[in-house]
Amino acid sequence: MKGIELDENFDLQTENGALKLGETSEQNAALIVNSEKGEWKEFPQMGAGLRHLVKSQNSEREIIREVSVALTFDGINAAVVIKGGKLSIEL
Repeated sequence: MKGIELDENFDLQTENGALKLGETSEQNAALIVNSEKGEWKEFPQMGAGLRHLVKSQNSEREIIREVSVALTFDGINAAVVIKGGKLSIEL
């Protein structure tokens, strides 16, 4: 997906005084996974709330399901796996 690129701190990137455009699939997935439900005012069901999922004793299977559903809500088809305790999203 093409869109406005963000840096590693999720701040807008500029190039020659204009917003930088480029491939945004990975950053979109990161924003969705890290945001909580209700943070996207136009789409209150979007967001996986990864921090909350990890803290609340959910099984790996439950975490994978919740992240997959959140990504699918935005039309992102990805393989979500947990390897060695780390979440991996393969777009």
